[in-house]
Amino acid sequence: MIPSLQESFLYIVAGCIIQVVGRMLSHFHRKIGIVLEIIIALVTVGVVFYLHSFVDGFIYLALLSTSYFAFQMLTIEQKKYKEVKEKLLTISTEKIILTRHSKRIVADVGISLFILSAGLIFLHVGPNESPLKYLIIISLVSAGSEIYKRIYTFYDLHVYIDREHDRLYFLSRYQTREVDLHDCEFSQIESSADLLKLHPYLTLFTTNTDFTTSFTSTLRLSLPGETIYFTVENIQKWSVFFKQYNPANRKETIEVLPFYHVKNIKRLLSKLYFAATIKGVSAYSGVILLLYFLHAPPWVYILCVGGYWGINLWISDKVLKVAMDAKEVEDQELQILASTIFKKAKIKNVKLYETESAQYNGLATGMNIGRAMITLTSSTLTLPKQAIEGILAHEAIHVQKRDVLWMQIWKSIYVGFVILMVLLIQNYVDDIDTVKVQVFIGIWLMMILFPLSQSFVSQWMEVRADHKASELLPKKQEQMAESLILLAEKHDYAMNKATSYSMVESEKTKQISSLERDSWIWRFIEFQFMAHPPMYWRIRTLKEIQDGWGRRIWMKWLKDRIKESFGR
Repeated sequence: MIPSLQESFLYIVAGCIIQVVGRMLSHFHRKIGIVLEIIIALVTVGVVFYLHSFVDGFIYLALLSTSYFAFQMLTIEQKKYKEVKEKLLTISTEKIILTRHSKRIVADVGISLFILSAGLIFLHVGPNESPLKYLIIISLVSAGSEIYKRIYTFYDLHVYIDREHDRLYFLSRYQTREVDLHDCEFSQIESSADLLKLHPYLTLFTTNTDFTTSFTSTLRLSLPGETIYFTVENIQKWSVFFKQYNPANRKETIEVLPFYHVKNIKRLLSKLYFAATIKGVSAYSGVILLLYFLHAPPWVYILCVGGYWGINLWISDKVLKVAMDAKEVEDQELQILASTIFKKAKIKNVKLYETESAQYNGLATGMNIGRAMITLTSSTLTLPKQAIEGILAHEAIHVQKRDVLWMQIWKSIYVGFVILMVLLIQNYVDDIDTVKVQVFIGIWLMMILFPLSQSFVSQWMEVRADHKASELLPKKQEQMAESLILLAEKHDYAMNKATSYSMVESEKTKQISSLERDSWIWRFIEFQFMAHPPMYWRIRTLKEIQDGWGRRIWMKWLKDRIKESFGR
């Protein structure tokens, strides 16, 4: 049974209350607070299954857990907020005055509501028995917490500079940063806050932190693993100040057009389409709602939704290009390098693009060789040419083997299997409670098998790409291994730095390295649930096996998925 809006709201509130009570108890005694929070959660779960049937209980339990974790994400940085707030009382700082205009937050919330509008309309007028209503409620819980976080940060944010210790503090209850200014890679002025680049629904592959509070001139600070944007008074003064830490040769001011400018209309519409179809459920909700009002039969629903999915897959390279603000790489040396790799891989009409991001990563998109693109982040393009060549070769193999298309087909097969199982239960099981144990096992198997199956297929593609890509490189496996080592080292450094900006001192641990073999529990998670095998394993295998892609490699991968997941 799909819960009503009133019931859903009650269970969402209950999930938040459990989180709040747990945090309050932890203030008095951390371990006792955790134990009591677990007890409260278990009692709540018992009440849910007491009040509802066995199968329905899982539906209400999902609402509880979704709201619990959404609220937890709101409070996760409050420890850092309190630490920095206390620290500011003991040091000498200068407050940086922000420009704050309400139309900036109105624009953010307006874009979010517009993207969510089809889902909200479906909740109001869609069929009560539709499972889509339930999925929309779940997605709105997470979306609502992020909107609230953005609004609160807009009004609550304060920025301080500690000149003596070269520290910059962004202080807000839900989003706090403590930045070592010596980490600053470069600073730059943008003429306005670029909403189409900063709004989380309109971007992909982004590491931007949006602290902008107006549409006035914006200061951009590029840090390892993160780029921070904020709007300050007397921006020229602060731009000169930050440049002393890394006087990189950058264009003084970047001109940013308003998001509603005529030259931005195509970009705006494309990003809205991306947000509605890929980052949310609004587009599909709109299609289903239209079919509902037209009283379409079930087979028309399947045909239209499947056809719409196929269209989105067909144009995915165009949509993702706009979402990432990807631009074709202009460096002639890199273009020649990419062209040589693509020719060796026998793929045509593929171009190399760049997207601004502090991540070290690459991405192959598009469902076919003739409709594909390879995008590298701006950080990745700072690596040595030999490393870039290795990464390009890896992505070229994904295009050559149509991995993007096959991965989507695999997902659709799994989803189709789940729908088939649900329909069979509805049509042939009169009383679900009589087979509740079997249904329970089936639900959990489907929940576990989905990430397991996705990981299995994805990792097989990744291992194949590593070793087949080596055949395209001058130094073969040796160069591919060196490329991955450089990529991993840079990525680890950036992520460790980015994490340190929002982590309290007492919780900072040793630096994480993906090149080291971790404990068995993390190896198990990486091998069984992640899209890529652990980096240490990929590099080790490239060094050990020099005879190219074949049975020897994929058999080793199959064995090591078990051996490395459970062995010491």
